[in-house]
Amino acid sequence: MFQPFELFQPLFIKRLIKLNKIYIVSQSYKAGISDFEEGKNASILLTDYDDIGLANIHKAAVKTDKYAAVIHLNNPAHLQKLKDMLEPDAEYKIYWSVVKDMADIKKTIDVKYTDNIRRYIIKNTNWRIAGNEIIRPQLSVIFGELFVFLKRGAQELRVKFEEIEKS
Repeated sequence: MFQPFELFQPLFIKRLIKLNKIYIVSQSYKAGISDFEEGKNASILLTDYDDIGLANIHKAAVKTDKYAAVIHLNNPAHLQKLKDMLEPDAEYKIYWSVVKDMADIKKTIDVKYTDNIRRYIIKNTNWRIAGNEIIRPQLSVIFGELFVFLKRGAQELRVKFEEIEKS
């Protein structure tokens, strides 16, 4: 499973506070944990916000997730819980919904997933793609999910990357 996000490091906390990104939404993250990782029982993705309203909208979008929460970095109890989750012996592997190099991620998708994108389009749309036609997907992160935006003429399609991966 493709995993584009950064591992969250304790040093990021001070920087987020300085930038006033004090609301963190947590959620489960399927792509983050390997079967071979000793002692890690769950993978969690964190997304930062400077607006509590946006954080609450995100949390509402993932409300059925058992790890869904809004962490307030200015709340000492929340801050300590996050620090505890980041300890090396914690049962969690924590990711941040930040992509270090979007161009590198796009290159990986262009190289490894072009056939998957083509299969997805053939199966799920009425687009007729010529064999020599190049598909140029755009990427975006929405509520902690990687999405692929496909455009052909006036037609546009937004697809969760995991759907492309399955094709």
